[in-house]
Amino acid sequence: MNTVSLREGSSRQHAPAKFLAATIAALFLAFSPVAMAQEPAAAPAETTEVAPVDGAVDALGDVDTSIPGLTETATAEEAAPVETAAEGEAVEGEGFEAFSIEHLWTDGDIVARTTLVLMVLMSIGSWYIVVVKFLDQNKLFDNAKKLGEFWEASSVDDGLNQLGAKNAFRDIADSAVQVAQSGDTGLMGRISRTNRMSHKVVQAVEGINNRLSNGMSFLATVGAVSPFIGLFGTVYGIVNALIAIGISGQASIDKVAGPVGEALYMTAIGLFVAVPAVIFYNLLGRRNKTLQDTARHFAVDVEQLLISSTTKA
Repeated sequence: MNTVSLREGSSRQHAPAKFLAATIAALFLAFSPVAMAQEPAAAPAETTEVAPVDGAVDALGDVDTSIPGLTETATAEEAAPVETAAEGEAVEGEGFEAFSIEHLWTDGDIVARTTLVLMVLMSIGSWYIVVVKFLDQNKLFDNAKKLGEFWEASSVDDGLNQLGAKNAFRDIADSAVQVAQSGDTGLMGRISRTNRMSHKVVQAVEGINNRLSNGMSFLATVGAVSPFIGLFGTVYGIVNALIAIGISGQASIDKVAGPVGEALYMTAIGLFVAVPAVIFYNLLGRRNKTLQDTARHFAVDVEQLLISSTTKA
């Protein structure tokens, strides 16, 4: 009895230890498949991070070692700068074409177009007058060269023939000769022949002066007014551009500089019209003064010649 009781007591004492060992064994068997199942999943990640050593490349052969998704991403990233540069060039080209004189005309309203047309017409008119005035002045200078032949002639009639029928300075001599040869009859006869001759000569000189001054007032007007017309177009364009920018709500530098720079074309065109007009106005004016002095001196000499000839007669 005592032996049996001791064995039962001993088995009871070791029962908790056996139960604990059985529980640990069951947990190990339960979790060991999960650990075995996770090892193959972690293996590819480790192989992708480690570069193959020398000699392993031959062993791999034709095996595809690329990581899915990595090559496509790198290619897309490499192509992105090229696409961005192309887009930048396209935007730059589009901006260059957008802000130009052609764009200013196509997108401008009636005021902008009228301003442009007015300045173009002023420029065409001023250049036309410049060309015509130079040709006319050269013709008058050629006529003035024959005045020396007039004074070398033996008589007034021979001198008139030397001048020619189309010489502008012949009108001065003809007017003086007509008065000298006219009779003193009627109310005109009450005026002295000298006064009548002086008056006719002055009229002939004024005719040449009027011929020389034709178109000069237009050049002066263009030179004085066209810069302000261009400035008006610039101010009007800037106001419209700022209003459009305020409505759109985009006040970046490209949105402001483009329309404002386009509006400044008006000022540039105004200066392009005004500067040549002013330069040629001064140049033609000096040439006119030379011809006017020549005509006035010739008129005084002819008048004195005919007065002296009439007195002797």
